[in-house]
Amino acid sequence: MAQHVPLSVSTREARGTAKNRRLRKAGRVPGVLYQPGGDSLAFDADEYEVRRLIRRGGIRSAVVDLTVDSDAPRTVLFTQWDSDPVRDQIIHLDLQEVDLTVEVEADVPVILVGTAAGVREGGILDQTALTVRVRALPDALPRSIEFDISEVALGDSVHAGDLAAPAGCTIVTEPEYGIASVMVTRAALAADEEEVAEGAEAGEGGEAPAAEAEASAESEGE
Repeated sequence: MAQHVPLSVSTREARGTAKNRRLRKAGRVPGVLYQPGGDSLAFDADEYEVRRLIRRGGIRSAVVDLTVDSDAPRTVLFTQWDSDPVRDQIIHLDLQEVDLTVEVEADVPVILVGTAAGVREGGILDQTALTVRVRALPDALPRSIEFDISEVALGDSVHAGDLAAPAGCTIVTEPEYGIASVMVTRAALAADEEEVAEGAEAGEGGEAPAAEAEASAESEGE
């Protein structure tokens, strides 16, 4: 079941770049709440609180109990946020109001657990996709989807179709979509080539005694 987190915001009447800049200087994040079948609602929220929710992880699939001014809580999802990495600041936030009885789509983090067999052989794990898109009722959205990579060999890949969706949840990302792979490193490739070369040399060295024995037997027969 999805986690529920509270968030309180205030109606934002003033709009415009200059006014939003003043809000940010005061520690507030301007945002927009999209309402199904209705007009969007402009608001501003405490920047520290928004940043704290985002950093806790899994916020894209968390159900937010949003209080606007003093109204009754609404059920919403985080859909998008913009940040300033230099100032370490959230500068804009988009929320979507949802119905708990209607399925929604959300991006859910993919967590790889264990150590891949290919990594133990000298390869490097490369996770190319951090999330997959899923469909479920808001309360059934998973915080993350885990995949055990212990059996992933050198040169093998993990795709969205390899992931197991939790109960009540469907992965809508294309099955062929790449999630991760274990890449062959130059060091591992050099080690393999060296092993092949050593095997070839051993094979050549092993043929000489047999040839000498055959020649000796022919000589004795004469």
